[in-house]
Amino acid sequence: MNLEKTSIILKKINRLHYLINAIGEASSTETDLLKAYVIDLYEAVAMADIAQVEDLEKEEMEQKIKKQKKVEKKIKKKVHKKEAEKIEDEIEEVEDDEDDDIVEEIEMEVKEALKEIEAEEEVKGKIKETPKPKKAKTGYSNELIELFDLHESSELSDKLASAPISDLTKAMGINEKIFTVNELFGGKQDEMNNMLCALNGLDNFEEAKSVLMNSVAQKYNWTEGSKLKKAKNFIKLVKRRFK
Repeated sequence: MNLEKTSIILKKINRLHYLINAIGEASSTETDLLKAYVIDLYEAVAMADIAQVEDLEKEEMEQKIKKQKKVEKKIKKKVHKKEAEKIEDEIEEVEDDEDDDIVEEIEMEVKEALKEIEAEEEVKGKIKETPKPKKAKTGYSNELIELFDLHESSELSDKLASAPISDLTKAMGINEKIFTVNELFGGKQDEMNNMLCALNGLDNFEEAKSVLMNSVAQKYNWTEGSKLKKAKNFIKLVKRRFK
């Protein structure tokens, strides 16, 4: 488990919880932000556990393969064709009453070799049947993932329009704010204002992306055809906060 990453997420959770506790109640935006932090913490721990399982299974499989090779080497020595023919000749030359013990010993060696062959086949079967660990799923639709997949443009006009901004709450004009509230926040002005303040307090775009994807983007269906363009422009605006 990545202790540094989980420690950072826990600090954010504690800080937000302290703020909510001081205010006495939590808005829907603050609740969504807290949920996003919890999801990030779960994924950090879960991915570490999956990596641990993969390492353990890989080590176990390597040990089985080593054992299998030893068994193969031992069996080849005991059940080599020339040696088997020699054993058969010796059995025919042994008199019934004199060397019964030698015959039994040879027969026991052949039986042990056959048992080891069966064990080898069983190990091979188990190695083939060992299922691969399943990767943790994000739970996001392909459309939502593509919506937040921003590509840098080489056009001068686009570069000028992508200049860094310091405060998201002051980055839009009145008409643009109204349009954004109606299209992306279900007409709830307070919810958009709270979200912009929350995004201002984050450290990077990946955190902002996680918060938006886990809250308003799914809640208000930003991937709907009529909202796609506005949602894309809003996401670009948010990204400029972290340049």
